[in-house]
Amino acid sequence: MTNKFGIYQSSSRSCIFYKEDEDGHQSTFNIFKTPTADMKEKIIAFIDNENMNKEDWVKEEVTDIKDILDAFSGWAADAPIVFELEAHKSLSSVLKKEE
Repeated sequence: MTNKFGIYQSSSRSCIFYKEDEDGHQSTFNIFKTPTADMKEKIIAFIDNENMNKEDWVKEEVTDIKDILDAFSGWAADAPIVFELEAHKSLSSVLKKEE
C-alpha cells in the first residue's frame, strides 16, 4: 500500500503534515508552540490516526526534541525523501529556540 504525503500548513509556530492511504483515509502529524502562563512557550505534538484506525500519539510538553523526531520517523517511515526533507525544514522552524 502506498501512502500520499503532504504539508497542510507550515509556519514558525506550527506545522501539520498528512498522509493518505489508497482508500482516502488520512492521518495527521501536528506540532505547535503555545504560550504558557509565565510567558514562555511549550511545544505540543500529536499524531491523529483516528481515520486510519491506528493508535494516536501525543506529547503534551516536549522536553526532548528526539521524541518528536522519533515519532515523525515512525509516522513517515514510507514517505518519499523529498517530503521528508521539506517536513524536517518545517519541524526545525517550529522546534528552534526563541532568542
